Amino acid sequence: MGERKIFVSIFKFIVFIFWLIFQFIAIVLIYNIFNIFFIYYFIFFEIVSAISVIHLNYKDKNTSYKISWIALILLIPVVGVIIYILSRIGIKRNFNKMNKVELDEKIFPEEDKTMLSQLKVNNKTRYNQTRLIKNISGYGVYFNTKAIYFPSGKSMYKKLLEELKKADKFIFLEYFIISRGKMWGEIFEILKQKAQNGVEVRILVDYIGSMFVLPKDFENSLKKYNIKYKIFNPIKMLLNVMLNYRDHRKMAVIDGKVAFTGGMNIGDEYINLYKKYGYWKDMGVCLKGDAVYSFTSMFLRMWQSITKKREDFQKYKFESKFNGYTGIVAPYNSSPEESNDVAQDVYLSIIDSAKNYIYITTPYLVIGYEMILALSLAAKRGVDVRIITPSIPDKKTIQVLTRSHYDKLLDSGVKIYEYTPGFIHGKTLVSDGECAVVGTINMDYRSLYLHFECAVYMYDVSIIDDIYNDFINTMGQCKKIEKEVWEKRCFLKKILESILRMFAPLA
Repeated sequence: MGERKIFVSIFKFIVFIFWLIFQFIAIVLIYNIFNIFFIYYFIFFEIVSAISVIHLNYKDKNTSYKISWIALILLIPVVGVIIYILSRIGIKRNFNKMNKVELDEKIFPEEDKTMLSQLKVNNKTRYNQTRLIKNISGYGVYFNTKAIYFPSGKSMYKKLLEELKKADKFIFLEYFIISRGKMWGEIFEILKQKAQNGVEVRILVDYIGSMFVLPKDFENSLKKYNIKYKIFNPIKMLLNVMLNYRDHRKMAVIDGKVAFTGGMNIGDEYINLYKKYGYWKDMGVCLKGDAVYSFTSMFLRMWQSITKKREDFQKYKFESKFNGYTGIVAPYNSSPEESNDVAQDVYLSIIDSAKNYIYITTPYLVIGYEMILALSLAAKRGVDVRIITPSIPDKKTIQVLTRSHYDKLLDSGVKIYEYTPGFIHGKTLVSDGECAVVGTINMDYRSLYLHFECAVYMYDVSIIDDIYNDFINTMGQCKKIEKEVWEKRCFLKKILESILRMFAPLA
């Protein structure tokens, strides 16, 4: 494997050198035709291109992401360099501010050492995974939190309304999308009433996700009822440097006692009142107990990074009345300013340790070499690997990219299914009847590397059976992708897939 990587690196370097030589020759020819200013112009961009490639190779960790940028820079040096520079300007400065907030307010909850020691003896693999999550995300591992699984957006929404009506201290809502419609209208009515009764209500929404769909006069309506409201990373220029780095998290925290997360945003399509893509299937979880504090902290840290005002975290901490072992629950956050790729690292840890099965649902399957290799090796060593993706996409181009990865996975023995009733938007992973992950993380580059995300890792929790059963029931509504049939698809589609796959990380 090591020799192969060395060979690939040498090959890429040789290709790069030849491409530079080719462009240099082209510049010389152009110079003979035009004038000296033209050659100065191109030499400048050649130098900037080389610097950009070196910077890419040094800074970015994901191989596929590097290759896509390098290909863009080398194929169209002028445009590629400009796009790359615009994508990097200001990122370090903005993320350093957020990271400083994280470090200043990091609160590590006390852990049950006895439970951890027992887990280490009983299941070293799961112990190592909980340590991984704790060490790379900074959030706690809990043993006294009850979890409820929702196999649909409608069932999750019903429970959310129930819990919102019970609030008597605070409500924190953070969503990628809040769109006008019945769902928001019903939630807003509860929020108005609660705010009038003295409950502290805060809403945090992503600018890109909601800019075209927010309810009319949204901000003024919230101010009227003293509801606090912040926008994550509003665009101030046509070419905003943080266009990719979005707050894709979805969470509701109520009184520090209850937390919700999953694929569901606030919009009528998520509860199937609006069916543009057939039946919209979403999934999520509700937590009750000490683990809720991790979501409270995630929200406050994001809020604090926007306002630059310190929050009193302890004020919003609720002491759980649950006693005894209910399984292990470990909420975690993934963000582009982290030194680790938390979202991918957790997935890879579970995939690499799987013995019997790995079942995954994802709306987008736009993954790099590391993830493809992990899934392929798992299938080759006899693990039953199954992935469900949508049959009806919300984005046609992304479906082409998703399907472009089918060949390699099918060749390795991975089983792929497409959900025929409509669009599956849930992001779940369940393995070996022991552990599961539910959250906001898609299996694509943006979620794994470029967005702020959140999820819950669970081990030995009763709802793992619910997640497994939901996957099996959903699979019954899917069309299995047969390798022999898939290989016979149109040749032009294969060409299109290959071209798009080259730039998949930039999509």
